[in-house]
Amino acid sequence: MSDDLHRRTYDAAVVAQSLPQLHEFVTRCNGRLEITRPGSDQRCVLISKEELDALERALEILSDTEDVRDICEKIAHLAAATSGNEFASA
Repeated sequence: MSDDLHRRTYDAAVVAQSLPQLHEFVTRCNGRLEITRPGSDQRCVLISKEELDALERALEILSDTEDVRDICEKIAHLAAATSGNEFASA
């Protein structure tokens, strides 16, 4: 989602106090919340279940290609060669 109107950033303390309202925003607007903490550069993201399902489905579709299968096969061959195990084609 590239719409900045549906993206917000909040400190973890604000999230803890306002979770029901933030839940309503995320689920109603298909919004996205970045959650931060003072003194940390790390962030987590709260997204709706609907958006998560759509992202997972997109990854599933994009990963089910001939190119990806070829790469997986090459990785399996390489892993078998470096571990001394014989490769068994699936």
